[in-house]
Amino acid sequence: MDRKTNGFWSIAARKHLKEFVDYSDNGDIFDRLNVAGKTGLFLGTIRGNKQLDNIKKIEKMASQVGIKPIELHKIILPQLEESSDKKIEIHRDSLGNATGIEEYVFDTQSTLEITGKVFEDLNPTDKEIITVNTLEETKKVPYTQNEITEIMVQKGFKENDINISLDIADQFKLIRKVAKKNDPIISNEYIWGSNNQRIALAVGELGKIQKDSLGITIGEIQNCQGIPYENLTIADKKLFDLAKKIGMINPIKIVTNRNVNKEFEFTQSTNWLPASEDIFDDVRLLLASIRFGENYTQHSTIYSAQKFLSAWIRNGEVGPHDANSTDYIMLEKKGIAKVVYKSKQKWGYNGYYNATGYYLELVKEDVAREALKFINGIIEENDLSIDDYNQIAKSSNYYSAEEQRVRMGDVPESSKEADEYIQRILRDENY
Repeated sequence: MDRKTNGFWSIAARKHLKEFVDYSDNGDIFDRLNVAGKTGLFLGTIRGNKQLDNIKKIEKMASQVGIKPIELHKIILPQLEESSDKKIEIHRDSLGNATGIEEYVFDTQSTLEITGKVFEDLNPTDKEIITVNTLEETKKVPYTQNEITEIMVQKGFKENDINISLDIADQFKLIRKVAKKNDPIISNEYIWGSNNQRIALAVGELGKIQKDSLGITIGEIQNCQGIPYENLTIADKKLFDLAKKIGMINPIKIVTNRNVNKEFEFTQSTNWLPASEDIFDDVRLLLASIRFGENYTQHSTIYSAQKFLSAWIRNGEVGPHDANSTDYIMLEKKGIAKVVYKSKQKWGYNGYYNATGYYLELVKEDVAREALKFINGIIEENDLSIDDYNQIAKSSNYYSAEEQRVRMGDVPESSKEADEYIQRILRDENY
């Protein structure tokens, strides 16, 4: 597979494997996959900052994705520097200690490419490569173990390694084996979540030709979430209806006050939005933050997501607003935005004036553009007129298996003092 695909599944696997204790039996099998995933998550967090000279801030950003300082300095940073083809440069003092980072990673595609290169450079075992290949093969439809084994043998892997890989991947719930006579069904729980068993058993009854046909339709939806029903390639209407019944396809019907009635198709996928491999859920987080600004912010309420995003992209910042200092800390933690307190000359009804307060600076412009593209696509598709933004919210619901699993992990109870400490570091304030 290509590096971007390897990079994506490394990150996806890490987001799940972190829920298991370090001393889990067979956890060492995924050692390189785990390190590559951590590296990719960290890279996704720092991307767009260009230069970071505060090593404490870098350590805090790393801790948000589960990387401790010693691991950051001894493993992650050296590996990033080696595998990034000079897109990541580590600044060091005279003793060789890291003091800062300079990065030239401009989009998620580059993030995936570098993560995939890290995975390659770590010399993954055949079992790890088989696991990644299995996740990719099953992202559209489940296959039986015999079918997966045949695919992997054709790729040059040994049957014994394939069987061990599938057993351990199932042990860590990266994939799920659904029992069916003597040939279990291999299903991608990362994609299908709580519907996993029902989908696996239903699709397991189909022949390979039918599975491949259904896979084409699912692939079209995964590549273009919200595609109009009439634009889909549907070779077998009965298969399509089955997929809707068992939860593989989730139709959203929009009815406007002009009596326009359209059905749009969604499905679980590795890129649930029409973004390029939305690996870190950045777009989802941004949309959720905007939704918070629309419904819950006491001051400086966002009245139009479109206008807000357009202005943010156009100007590179929005403000000053008091809400910027309190309501968007998650955007700061993920490196999507940066909050800055400053004065700026602006033009008003009475001429120029100094506007002082908290500004929300945009760091990852591509994330904002993809969020705007998604909102515009829902509203403008087929000249629909949607007055209620809740209709957009309904059509963007997505809860992957990974999202539900991470809720099982316990985190230390938050405190105002701890949050303020993190906030000061993220904003380069004295602490």
